[in-house]
Amino acid sequence: MKTKRSIECWLFHRPRQQFLLLRCPMTRRHPEYWQPITGGVLAHERSIDACLREVREETGVVLQPENIVTVLEDFRVVVPEYHLIVRKPIFTAETAIDAITISDEHLAYCWIAPEIVTSLLFWESNKVSFQAVQKFYRQNFS
Repeated sequence: MKTKRSIECWLFHRPRQQFLLLRCPMTRRHPEYWQPITGGVLAHERSIDACLREVREETGVVLQPENIVTVLEDFRVVVPEYHLIVRKPIFTAETAIDAITISDEHLAYCWIAPEIVTSLLFWESNKVSFQAVQKFYRQNFS
């Protein structure tokens, strides 16, 4: 199996108590769907730098390394039909910015209450990683 490096970042709006989801377009493989900020890690790029870059590219939000928290160091997703393993850290970061500037790879964005997020997610791996993010916030901010 081939391995691909990626990142996933759950942007949390503390004043609203909501998470950001991005709407991805339909392809031949799947319908439109919601997901957190995701993206590949470039060759010789650190995961934290990829996270900062993807957050900026996909939302217009500029974060600093100290704003990013690692929730899971090495989350793995197996995609058997493509003989692929995706390895990615799961990050979270907070913002108080309301307006997001989405990239042209997304259709829309929405700030979503935690209790609704899972019901909107398409990929099972996002549902599992969001459980870890929720646990992180319960343990550290309850």
